[in-house]
Amino acid sequence: MAAFSTHGKPRARLAAGVLALGLSAALAGRKPPEHTVPGLAGALSEAAGGDVAPGELAWEESRGPLFDPIFGRRVLFLAHTGRNGERDLFRARVRVTPEGQAVRVVGVTNLTSTPLGDDAGLDVQGDVATYATTAFGRVQGVTALSLSGAPSALRPRSVVGRLLSGLWSLERTDSFSGIGRTDLVFSTPARAARLSLHHTSLDVEVEDPDLHVVLDVPRGTLAGGVPRGVEVVQSDDRGRSALPWAVDVVRGVVGTVPVAWLERLVFGVRDAGKRAVSALSSWSGDARPKKGEEPVAHVLTPREFSAEDSGFPPAPIPSLWESPRPGEGQWIPVEKPYLPKLPAVGAARPTPYFYTTYIRPDPERPYTEVLLVAMDMRQLELGMEGGYEEPEPLVGPPGTGKLPRDPKILPRVVAAFNGAFKAEHGGYGMMVERRVLLPAVARAATITVTDAGAGFGTWPDVATPPPEVISLRQNLDPLVDGDVVNPTRRSIWGYQVAGESTLTERTALCITRSRHVYFAWGRDITGHGLARALKQAGCDYAVHLDMNPRHCGFVFMHAEGPDPKDGHFELADSKMSVLPSRYLVGSDKDFFYVTLREPTFSDPSGAVWAPSAGAMPPPLFLPGIFEREASLGDLSVKLFAFDAGRVDWVVRAGAEEPSVAGARSRKVGLEPELGERALAAIGLGHTTDTLRYGIGWGGEASLELRSSYATLVVAPGRTPRIEPPGKRPPLAGDEEAVQLPLLAEEGAVDQRASDRGATRVRGALCVTPSGRVLVAVGRHDSSDPIASALVVAGCRRVVALDRGSRHGAFVARAGTADAPRNRYDVSALYALARPMTPRAFRFPAE
Repeated sequence: MAAFSTHGKPRARLAAGVLALGLSAALAGRKPPEHTVPGLAGALSEAAGGDVAPGELAWEESRGPLFDPIFGRRVLFLAHTGRNGERDLFRARVRVTPEGQAVRVVGVTNLTSTPLGDDAGLDVQGDVATYATTAFGRVQGVTALSLSGAPSALRPRSVVGRLLSGLWSLERTDSFSGIGRTDLVFSTPARAARLSLHHTSLDVEVEDPDLHVVLDVPRGTLAGGVPRGVEVVQSDDRGRSALPWAVDVVRGVVGTVPVAWLERLVFGVRDAGKRAVSALSSWSGDARPKKGEEPVAHVLTPREFSAEDSGFPPAPIPSLWESPRPGEGQWIPVEKPYLPKLPAVGAARPTPYFYTTYIRPDPERPYTEVLLVAMDMRQLELGMEGGYEEPEPLVGPPGTGKLPRDPKILPRVVAAFNGAFKAEHGGYGMMVERRVLLPAVARAATITVTDAGAGFGTWPDVATPPPEVISLRQNLDPLVDGDVVNPTRRSIWGYQVAGESTLTERTALCITRSRHVYFAWGRDITGHGLARALKQAGCDYAVHLDMNPRHCGFVFMHAEGPDPKDGHFELADSKMSVLPSRYLVGSDKDFFYVTLREPTFSDPSGAVWAPSAGAMPPPLFLPGIFEREASLGDLSVKLFAFDAGRVDWVVRAGAEEPSVAGARSRKVGLEPELGERALAAIGLGHTTDTLRYGIGWGGEASLELRSSYATLVVAPGRTPRIEPPGKRPPLAGDEEAVQLPLLAEEGAVDQRASDRGATRVRGALCVTPSGRVLVAVGRHDSSDPIASALVVAGCRRVVALDRGSRHGAFVARAGTADAPRNRYDVSALYALARPMTPRAFRFPAE
């Protein structure tokens, strides 16, 4: 006690004096808030510039009686900042007296910044905080925060990296140690979610889809494993190098313009040196550009395809230079032993689906090379994912930053490459699996993913993506549109000094007129220079992706699981500076990935279809016609599926089809030259003088098209469509039409399908949203079973294969004992072999 009296009291008086001085400074010129929860909510509202409800704030744990009065005790709160009352999650420090009286709010930080998302359900226990984010009437995800900081195991490995990430975290979270974050992201946004936090365990119940999971917040794991429909995403900075941290920290301190100026200076000095060296060898033919028009590669269109040539591999790219270098413009197949292949079908073997080459597109810089990776979009499909930081979403949690862990997807991933710009550099849109991260921007260059494949085009002036769009990513204006380079005459391709063009690494993605897709990577190149390279390569529409070292790269890969040790990762060019396993272990920025197409067909019911017996359309190594048996009680229904873009459809009248004097001549039977391409004939029956179902060719009717019937419309090179009753569909000059009874609409079977009659083989047909034509045949006394089987398989609108004559339905297949005939008594729909249309397209429709 004596010792305390001698030494403790003076120190206590000193501490009290410091505390009093701090409180006096804090109170100077500002009235403290009322010593009530509503009073504190009012002070937080003023500091955050939004409305804070008293029930939507929670104190974090105290950091001590000396720290809280001087530096402030942290508090989390929800503030209404959006135009429609959306809330963001904020963190602030509040200086308090030892008795708990709030003195002043300092250090306000918006932790979420999601103006289109509403954060709700805030709960804080210990160093764990949880909330949910709702947008567009659905719960987008649930987030758990570790307020004491990100786990050490998930922070950068190097000392410099940890220092820089700490400085970045200090700006973003008001804490050098940052905030650990775990998101539960729903593949289908939920109708409702109930959160219950018990210390470090978060219980989440989700409605529509129905899910119940328990999250261990410190570990970032779900009890019992991860169920289908939910993904656990932990913020993980281990793979991020020090350079991006340094750039972000410097940009946050000095602003974007000085950083852009410095980047331009560094890249400009490097380019000047390269140009000086290049000038010494200007006498060489490979450094002298050709005179005259700039060369452009010859690219086939789908209508020019043949069974032998579907535009892949592409034709060589002509050189800009008098003496091309070895391999310049010559496509080389990528054949890596670890890349999976489609299974062989009979004697047909799949061909390589990647080819690479390089070109030199800059007449002033013979050293500038652009690497091109051509992707066979008959065999490949495109996907995309948001980074765990970028694009910083306006709605809900960020992306996962990782390739899908779904065992049905991950083993089929054969490549991945960088995405586009950060959200702060234009706010261009991104949507992943129908979850909006950033809303689409009108007139921006856009890449979409739909059931029909990858789409390229300029986004229309619409806010909501159409239902067929699954994912999308946007960036800037198009580099190339048709034959035009830089159609909008943009001068700034990335953040730079206005009017100047930075020579740096850049990437792009384009579609050719063959509907194949190219990835481009160039060093020492401007945006305009990259656009010229893509036109030279034969691109029809091109989108600028990311720029600068450590952001740009293309990786050939194969992984069976989440551990990079169990996979193969190889950069397309050794000079690329991205981590090869980046997109598996975690990427802070968004990216695209490429999967090998699933060669089988599974319908929405989960049923797996087998390749159909008989002849197939080219390419023969990829089945284009499938079939399966469906059992409905004691009834067996046989179903056929014809892939979109694999066949052309034509209608031919049967010998017994009635005719009308003076009407357009009927096309009776199949022409011999078309008969050689016939893969299937589907019986339609013929109409009667009483029913008068219409039929027509070349845009004109042979029998009048009536508004009371459904109409199947077909044309070469286009997906068939079924027009509903109620109108007479106008026909283009190359369209053919045949009218049939409607059996189902909007996925509901019509009552007339249940009408009883004689037992016979009945048939029905539909066109799915993805463009597949499905046909069902079965023996029964009504059409209800076959219509129901097609609805279960994903059909929305179904027609009967009976124009009124009540003939038995049939599907005759080439290459079987029941081969198609060129002429029938009944009318028939013929499937004609055509070279496969790649699964990529321009929008709006060409």
